[in-house]
Amino acid sequence: MPVSKCPMKLALSILTFCLFFTVSVNAQEPWQSRTWQKLVHYSASRHISEIKNADFFLSTQGKNNPEAEFVASLALLTPSNRIFDERVCRYPARALYLRSLGYDVVHVPTLCDNFKQWQGDLSKQQVSIVYADGYLGNPASFYGHLLFKLKSEAFSVDLLSNSLNFGAKVPDNENPVAYILKGLVGGYDAKYSSNHYYRYNINYAEVEMRDLWQYTLNLTSDEKTILIAHAWELLFTEYRYYFTHRNCAYHIAKMLELVLEQDLISNRRPFVLPISVFSALEQATTISGHPAVQKVEHALSRQARFRQHFAELDVTMQETLSDIVNNAGTLVEVQNYLEALSLKQQLMLLDVLLDYVNFSLELNKDDIKLQSLKRNVQRARIVLPAKKVQWSTHTEVLPHTGQNPTTVRTTLGHNNGLGGFAEIMFRPAYYDMLARGGGILPNSALSMAALSVRLTDDNLALSKLDLLNIETVDTGATGLRGDIGIAWQLRLGNERDYLGPADVSNEFFLESGFGKGIAMGDTTLYALAVGRMQTPDSLDTRFMILPTLGVLWQTDAYKGLCKIVFPIRIDSNAYRKRIKSTCEVSTFASKTTDIRFGISHHNNTELSLSGSWYF
Repeated sequence: MPVSKCPMKLALSILTFCLFFTVSVNAQEPWQSRTWQKLVHYSASRHISEIKNADFFLSTQGKNNPEAEFVASLALLTPSNRIFDERVCRYPARALYLRSLGYDVVHVPTLCDNFKQWQGDLSKQQVSIVYADGYLGNPASFYGHLLFKLKSEAFSVDLLSNSLNFGAKVPDNENPVAYILKGLVGGYDAKYSSNHYYRYNINYAEVEMRDLWQYTLNLTSDEKTILIAHAWELLFTEYRYYFTHRNCAYHIAKMLELVLEQDLISNRRPFVLPISVFSALEQATTISGHPAVQKVEHALSRQARFRQHFAELDVTMQETLSDIVNNAGTLVEVQNYLEALSLKQQLMLLDVLLDYVNFSLELNKDDIKLQSLKRNVQRARIVLPAKKVQWSTHTEVLPHTGQNPTTVRTTLGHNNGLGGFAEIMFRPAYYDMLARGGGILPNSALSMAALSVRLTDDNLALSKLDLLNIETVDTGATGLRGDIGIAWQLRLGNERDYLGPADVSNEFFLESGFGKGIAMGDTTLYALAVGRMQTPDSLDTRFMILPTLGVLWQTDAYKGLCKIVFPIRIDSNAYRKRIKSTCEVSTFASKTTDIRFGISHHNNTELSLSGSWYF
């Protein structure tokens, strides 16, 4: 029996050796590792780098051959007695990776002063990702923007820290229509740029009035060192830019994946939004096994800071501030208004006044009256004690807590004139008036390419295509000069009207309107004057005026929106006007789902029940 076991033992030994040898060989192929793939930004499925410029690769085959690029990198970074090759300074992260594998390679910071100065004292550096929330003044910024930031303790002022920005290389004075179209089809190249953080802070927080959210990463010393080195390498790269998916959110996510266990964004995802990166980052772990995010900090824009502090003033102080803005032309007049206030109230009032004039001057830099008011307020503040006002802290809704940005919604309903129906809607981005959580503008809707199809007993038809839908009701304005908030709407697309007097047909349309809203606790009331152009329907209607009243409310369990519209057809045959009303309520809302109930009435009445999936 012992002899008969020998062949079995021998076979098992050989099999074990072969398996071990195979694993060992694979382990000895570092160009196949996740780290190398991320360093050169190879696509996981095809092993083709997403970096566009050929001079980034050390091998002529490097764009689609990880092994060839690895061998060329090792040849460049191995110490030798030949003349120093300046290309060494472009690859500090590759050198760190090769050294971690046991190769004898150069120490890039010792040889390259520019890189050494740029990375700073690593023991005092923290890495942060900054989210600038959505900005409706620029189509490329509708969905927010990301920055990579080195937060240095060496600077007493954080604004001097180095930061990386990713953006398309757009010619000056580019036509807006061409800008959007080229951005959608990859008509621009894009690259990283580096600058002190204060430049981006001025642009986003001070000029565009966008709040900034800083997510500080929880990295070990080694993870931090290689990520900062890789950020330097990316300054020498170029890419093809696509507005919807190969944008700042995608490429900064791919940079971060170098030090993370998981991918933040799939290469195949057709729509990538900044908020998706933060949602994934909050759930991610680093290579060392730690949660990726250490802390989140919020920096208010000048406008938001002013409005928040103004709201903390009592009614008397608000009226005094308004009087100073409108009537005080000299320092003495400013001080006269302050006399009746306590020292604490004076300090609060002057702080808010400074916020106001700084915010207003960003919008009207040449306003002489504002410039004079700023000087007088500063002089009035200097003569008071150097005490800091303690403002109230506010509960903040973090951006990553919002509902995911892509939506599929299924609806079952009944129309009293047309019968039962089922509808499915796909919206790649972003949110509507009933969305919950952070990362979105309050009292707003922002969506693009939202497609709905409806199935009835005998027909499947396009119900609606909102190519672009923007609605916003600004209720935070103070009413002071230069801070008068408005409500406005812009909608473009194709839709069928299942409720109106005309025969059901698809019509292309453009709607735009302006109005005003007011907030009453958790309820917002607004009115809009909307104009509509459309292709002619069966009543030959091409132009309409749509006076609209709306109410938006929210509780812990529900969020609802009701509208009353009075359609006026201004170029068709006389038609008895009838009010159109709609109500929709969202409940059981989470980051990934909600349930909605709806009722609409015009000539016909519809009832609907919907379920939404957000991803």
